[in-house]
This record gives sequence, C-alpha cells and structure tokens, in this order.
Amino acid sequence: MTLKSIWVDYCENGSIHGLRHVIQKDEKPLNRFMWILLLIVASIAIVVLVSASWEKYSYSSMEIAVDDPRYPLTKIDFPAVTICPISKIIYSKALKLVLNKHPSDSDLRTRWTNSLMILARIQFPHNTNLYYMLQNASLVNIPLDDISDIMLKLAPSIDDIFIKCFWRGVTYKCKDILRFQRTEEGFCYSFNSQTAERSTSNESNFNPPFVGSDGVLIPLRNNAAGKETGLKLIMSNMSHEFFPTDNRRRGFYVMVHPPDGFPDVATAYKIHAVRDRITLISVSAAQVEADESLDRLDSWNSQCYLYKAKAKNLSSLLHKSSNEDTCFIKCRMRAIYKACNCTQYFFKLFKGLGSHCGIEHIPCLIANDILQRNPKTTEDEPGFPEWSVPFSMNCSCRPPCSFITYTTELRYEIRQLINEEPSSSRYNVFLEVNYRELYATSYRRSMRYTTQDLLVSFGGVASLFLGCSLVSIVEILYVIYKSALVFAKKLYNNYQLNNDPA
Repeated sequence: MTLKSIWVDYCENGSIHGLRHVIQKDEKPLNRFMWILLLIVASIAIVVLVSASWEKYSYSSMEIAVDDPRYPLTKIDFPAVTICPISKIIYSKALKLVLNKHPSDSDLRTRWTNSLMILARIQFPHNTNLYYMLQNASLVNIPLDDISDIMLKLAPSIDDIFIKCFWRGVTYKCKDILRFQRTEEGFCYSFNSQTAERSTSNESNFNPPFVGSDGVLIPLRNNAAGKETGLKLIMSNMSHEFFPTDNRRRGFYVMVHPPDGFPDVATAYKIHAVRDRITLISVSAAQVEADESLDRLDSWNSQCYLYKAKAKNLSSLLHKSSNEDTCFIKCRMRAIYKACNCTQYFFKLFKGLGSHCGIEHIPCLIANDILQRNPKTTEDEPGFPEWSVPFSMNCSCRPPCSFITYTTELRYEIRQLINEEPSSSRYNVFLEVNYRELYATSYRRSMRYTTQDLLVSFGGVASLFLGCSLVSIVEILYVIYKSALVFAKKLYNNYQLNNDPA
C-alpha cells in the first residue's frame, strides 16, 4: 500500500464533503479547480469563525441568574454584628490611670485630658473633625510605643458596655459570645466575626465562630426570622463615663457585615441612648455562588476575585482575603503609612508599617482624610474628570466571585416597661438583629459563553462548511497515522538497500 493509495481511498470514502470530486479521473479540470477553491474557502471560513468563537470564549462576560429565590437560611452564615462605643475612653479609668497622678499640676492634667480626647476621636472617615479640637489646645506628646497600650487600658470592656446578651431567646454571658474587634472606629466588640481577636486563655464553648476539625472557622447560623429570634443586646449608655466636657450624644456604632470580613465603619448605624426605645435591625440575606465555569479564568485578569479565605485566624489585616471591605481597609492603612509614616493605634503594628500615630501625626491624618475616601479609577473611565477626584489612592480591590451580602433595615419601637424595673434602665440601649424573612435568595455567577457553547460552535461551523464531525477528525488522524507507518517503512527499506553488503 502506497501513500497515494491511502489518501485516494480516504478522499473517495471519507466524510469530508467535496474531496471525492477533486480526485475523480473523469472530472473536468475546471470543475476540479472549482471544488479545490471551494474547499479552500470553506477551510478559511472555518478558521476565521473558530478563531472568533475562541476569542469570545477567552474574553466572555459573566452573567448572574437567580438560582433559588427561597434558599434555606440554614445554608447561610448569620451576619457578624460589631458594636463600637461612641466614647472610646472610660473616664473613671482615665482618672485612675493618668489624670489623678497629677493632682497638683492642673495644666498637665488639662494637657493629658485634651490629648486623650483627641486620640479617642481618631476614626475613619471623620479625622477632619479633629482640626477644631487642635485649635489652641495644649497637648502632651505621648510616647508612640505607649499609645496603643494606654488606649487599650482605657477602653470600655465587655462588662462596661453589655448588661445582658441573648441568642435566639436564650441568655448567655456576654463575654462568652462576644469577641474583641479592631476596626477603623477604634476598639470594638463583635458577635460571630471571623476577623475578631481570638485568645486561647478565655475561650468558651459558646463563643462563635467555632474552629472546625480542619481548622476552618465556622460561624453560627440561624433558621428563624422575626423578633427575639436572633441576637439581642442590652447595653449601658455609659453616660457617667464620658469626659465632663464631652457633649456628644450617648450611644454606639453598629455594623452588620459578613463574618469573613472586617467591619466597614463608613456603613455603621449610629444608635443613640433614647428613653424606652428598642432598635431593631432586620436583615435580608443573598448569596452569590461562582459556577465551575469561572475556574478557567486568569485570576489576575478576571472581573472578580476567585480566592476564598479559609484560614484558622483571620484577625490579621494582612491575611489573604477575597472580602472587598477588608481590601479597602488594608489600602487605607497602607495609604496612611505612606503619607504619615505611621499606623493608627487601634491596629496592630506589622513589619514595614512604621510606628503608631501620635499627637504629632494628627495634622497629617487630617490632611489625608479625603484621600482615604477616594479609591482611584481607571484613566479611561467616563464621568471622572480630574477636577472631580482631587485625591485618590490606588487600591485595586476586585469584588469576590462568591459572597454573601446582607441588606439591613433599621427601625425603632417603644419598649414596654416591666413592673419594679429601675428607672435607670430606661436609657439603656436595646438592640435586636434578626432575619426579616425565613429564606434567602441564591444567585449563580457563570460565564456567558461556556465550554459547551464553544464545542457546539466548533462542531456547527465544521459541519456547516465541510460536513466534519468528531469522527471525521479521528478518521483524518488515522489516515495520517497509516501514512506515517508507510513512509517510515519506505525509509527503512531504502536504508537497508543502501547499506546491503552485497
């Protein structure tokens, strides 16, 4: 069998249209030329259309579709709730630790008071307000290495803030279900937060989230909705623990956020101590899950971030995370360090992030307050003329591909008094965080142009122009294989002939 006979046999009996007309002996030359030209044009069309399909596949956009409008709550993590007191310093602690040490020096006592009050008001995104406190105020430059430790000792503790804590209607010790949380608002306390501080010395069997057998933190979940079905906190207004000159309304900042992310203080609710008021935060949950089709994306060029953090301890801001809020907090922290060579006292110091910010750094914090509110946009994005974004920081924070989002609604109710209840309790802060509905909404994010679409496109184009199929490709490969064997045998015979001793 020769190479010519193999290919003639294939052209006569193969499944590709038109080949048999090219090799027919009785075919006129003009007709044969027309068939060859037609095959060439068809082949070029296939290459062009297949290339277009591949480009569409490689740069396909994403789509999000409703997967289940009544997704069970049991499959959704209950949100983390972070509470930050408006007053960052307990006045009685300040008297005991600092102020009463200078009873005979009223000037030094005043300077310490001013300095502590200013440090307690360092917070994103309101550092600009410190400008008015600095005017004509005599201050003490506290050693930078001591600031965080001093502010931590003066901060309200769980026992100072929380009177009673309930989860799903059952009373628990507040220290057993709340954890210390570092935020841009200062030192706070969180329920169900994977980013809160963890300490092996005071761990309880109740304090969420729990550490699973594989080391992954597991937040609490809930399968009920409505009043008294979630988290309920009774908090002291701490009115007697404000500085005498502090005229701010008593109360707390409350943030409801995903358990795997640091709380974004810019979205916090400010809840004031109002007589006989109950504050209710109703939560609706939605989950967006990434389809397997997204796995083929380049992690650096994709429209969303595929990584999902599963670390045992997420309390470090430097941990790898897909949470967008955590990314922006990191970005702001680095922007402050780059501009002021310091890190705010409520964050831990990490290598390469300077010292803690002190009194001397406050003018720099004020000057860069606007910078922290404005992430940089791409240069070709319309609607952002240069004058409209005078300061911006380069964050490069992509949204996650899979995430849980919580939509909250704040409302108030009048509390019904209980007989023989002390009058002092009428100004306590009552807070409830519950699910609004008995179900969540589940969405699925997938590629608009899938691998299946690509294969169908390839097959359709090849079949339309040449009648090719997957079997046709195997057939061609088989013919090539047979041709290679014949060619190799011919080379071997020639070699044997040329090297025959006779």
